[in-house]
Amino acid sequence: MVRQNRKFTPRQRTTRPLGVPLTSNQPPSQPLNPPIKRQDGWYIVPPLSSRLYQKSGLGMMQSDESIRLTYEEILFCHWHRHVPLPDENWFRDSVVENPDVVARSVVFDVARSGGEILIPVENIPEKWGIKPHPSTWAVRWNREQIFSKESPVAHVRWAWTTDEIDWKEMLEWTNTVHSYGMLAEFFVIDEEMDVTMYMLSMAQPSGKQRLWNSFSNDEKLLLSELWNLRIQRGTGWYIPDNSTWPWESIGVEHLSGRHLRNEEGKWIESLLKDSTIPAELELFNDLMIRGVLLRPGFKFGSRWRVYDTPVGEAHAPWLVQPMEYAPETWEAACLAVRLSEGVHKSWLCALPQNEKWHYLQMQRWLPGRS
Repeated sequence: MVRQNRKFTPRQRTTRPLGVPLTSNQPPSQPLNPPIKRQDGWYIVPPLSSRLYQKSGLGMMQSDESIRLTYEEILFCHWHRHVPLPDENWFRDSVVENPDVVARSVVFDVARSGGEILIPVENIPEKWGIKPHPSTWAVRWNREQIFSKESPVAHVRWAWTTDEIDWKEMLEWTNTVHSYGMLAEFFVIDEEMDVTMYMLSMAQPSGKQRLWNSFSNDEKLLLSELWNLRIQRGTGWYIPDNSTWPWESIGVEHLSGRHLRNEEGKWIESLLKDSTIPAELELFNDLMIRGVLLRPGFKFGSRWRVYDTPVGEAHAPWLVQPMEYAPETWEAACLAVRLSEGVHKSWLCALPQNEKWHYLQMQRWLPGRS
């Protein structure tokens, strides 16, 4: 098989070498001094400290006008501000002391590449009145904001693709960040040191399908009579008469009859008997009373594809995955989102909390550019 000639050039991946600037700006005529070690961290002294802080929001300002820098800020200054590293062994020693330096430095560099201002929470002064969530790594301002006078727009976290996901904790973090009036952003770094950015938000899937309480007594009686004609096939049911079936969002027409999935049949039976919805159908029930239409999502790696209109009118805007079947690692979650967005759908993880169902949406995101 002959490989076709490609008409595009793959993007060049930066390797972020140490000792080599990434910026195209000319270095100063007089070499800058490297950060100096003090008891509680690394510092840059005036006058460079004031310039880095006031123009770029780098470091935490001290009473002597020096700034204290995190590891990732030191590397950012090295790559983009021509600031030398403390010594040739500094990075190796830093990684030995804190292995997260590798990921944090790459994520920080990517997060600031578009001109956005990202400040680690440890560098946020109390006087700003910002109270980050304990799991938040950094807060972000848009590039046009004055970070020292305006509120940030987002809380930021990061993880390796191989890290496991606690979906309930992610829901709690997202809701808390939203209660502050800010965005919840998550940066995922892979083993090639590439970073993909995501935004987490709460979705409210809803549609205009008929609801159970909209049916008349005669229609409910008709449903009961048709349901009594059911023939089991596989795990679902076949109802021979489709001509008078009154509920278009339940079952599919085929072979001159109506075919209901197992969950649809059990749910219909619970409604007809006016009995308690079984525990395994609580999520199904929550979605149905939102007026949506549910179809199997196995072709897209999810439990359901969810429509807000009849199937023939438009594509399903959502793919829903219950928490117990949700991806266990960020690598798997990124794959699920990529697949969903590739077919123009939003990926939702359904989680129960405080006797309610919540739908956590994860989408790819370019802060300040989306």
